Amino acid sequence: METMISIIRNGLKKTSIPKKIVVIGAGMAGLVAASLLKQAGHRVTILEASERVGGRIYTIRSDFRDDQYFEAGAMRIPHTHRLTLEYIQKFNLPIHPFVNSTPRDILYFRGIKARLSEYERHPDLFGFPIASYERGKTASELLQMAVRPVIQFIEQNPEKHWPIVIEQLDRYSFDTYLRYNPFGLRLSVGAIDMIKAVLSLEGFPELSFLGLLRELMTLFTPNMRFYKIVGGNDRLPKAFLPQLKDELLFSHKVQKIVQNKNSVTIHAIHTKILQPFQITADRVIVTIPFSILQFVDIEPRHSFSENKRKAIRELHYVGSTKTGIQFKTRFWEKEGLFGGRTVSDLPIRYTQYPSQGIGTTGPGVVLASYTWEDDTIPWDSLSAEERLEYTLKNLAVLYGEQVYREFETGTSHSWVRYPYSGGAFTLMKPNQITEISPYIATPEGRVHFAGEHTSTHHGWIQGAIESGICAAYEVNNSPA
Repeated sequence: METMISIIRNGLKKTSIPKKIVVIGAGMAGLVAASLLKQAGHRVTILEASERVGGRIYTIRSDFRDDQYFEAGAMRIPHTHRLTLEYIQKFNLPIHPFVNSTPRDILYFRGIKARLSEYERHPDLFGFPIASYERGKTASELLQMAVRPVIQFIEQNPEKHWPIVIEQLDRYSFDTYLRYNPFGLRLSVGAIDMIKAVLSLEGFPELSFLGLLRELMTLFTPNMRFYKIVGGNDRLPKAFLPQLKDELLFSHKVQKIVQNKNSVTIHAIHTKILQPFQITADRVIVTIPFSILQFVDIEPRHSFSENKRKAIRELHYVGSTKTGIQFKTRFWEKEGLFGGRTVSDLPIRYTQYPSQGIGTTGPGVVLASYTWEDDTIPWDSLSAEERLEYTLKNLAVLYGEQVYREFETGTSHSWVRYPYSGGAFTLMKPNQITEISPYIATPEGRVHFAGEHTSTHHGWIQGAIESGICAAYEVNNSPA
């Protein structure tokens, strides 16, 4: 970590043999890698299929009024993510607390509405059919009881114990671990249902327990604080533009990567005028998700190992859909919701209230629906208008007819249906940490890889930055 922070502050070692480098993708991983390599003296070209930088940092402004905006992608930054905060500080970007949760959060399950503080005092109030030994414990307490032995074992000696845990637990899905826990408390079906509902994990039953455990370790960090960038999180990727604007080619979609002993040639097409484009480089860094890389031809076939090809085919990406709605006034604050969230068993599942503008009269944009994986599928079948219609209908269950009177405008974004991501972020399925993980980030000849999927922080800006630094370091230290 300290080495990476030093690289952010001071750059990589200056090269004496400049290379020609192509970076595929202008998300955070690509921008970080390109910035460091240009600074080190290399000639860099960035090919980006869309018309913007940032990738899955995506702040939507055009669909809203009065300087309001909506984070369709990455929306919060944990205080423990030092690489992200280091870049924010480097660019002098102001940050603001992101109020992730408060005691006044609203929970709505099985037709019962309650505050989080009330649920914590009376954990059985929703009537989930749990076992007698589980009564009187919240979903968070039950989950911590189930996973604490594993977390404590890892924390004793992470370098030594993570491989042991992977060997013994990689085959478990989230559900099967909680039900057949080999290390701790085995939970009833009712308790597992409560955990998934209250902690908003219902979409993930078949995914890797260990993959989710890494996320849970972040969420269960004592006194975890979150931040956002004032004015929109896309200010972070845009901060790279002064340095990289001449290296960026937008609307250039890569179609083929041809590698030989001495170089790599990239074949792309301009998505607007359909003009072919070709560029040859000494090294290439691929930062686009594997879900999209599947559509890029790799020649010759043997230039990528079969293990890499398996990883590209099989690595799992989580579906996610967000709906943001602008309301005339901040009516939720009249109910004591100053930031924080609502979690429910309604189709909208998860609602996050804005942390900026607290105490003003309005307007305000609410992340009205945030769904993952299985919970996203019904929303992805709807039109944009239908998503707004059903989101308002669900909110009306919680707040009454005022949601219709207060409604001004809204939009939604599906990361599955977005052609340049093919999903929101990586979370592995059982056995994939063992079978796929070792081959995700490894270079294939002159082709290197970055992106959150190649890191240990899946689904976070931190992972993209970490991977960009690693790939840039690899390329800077590789032969010409």
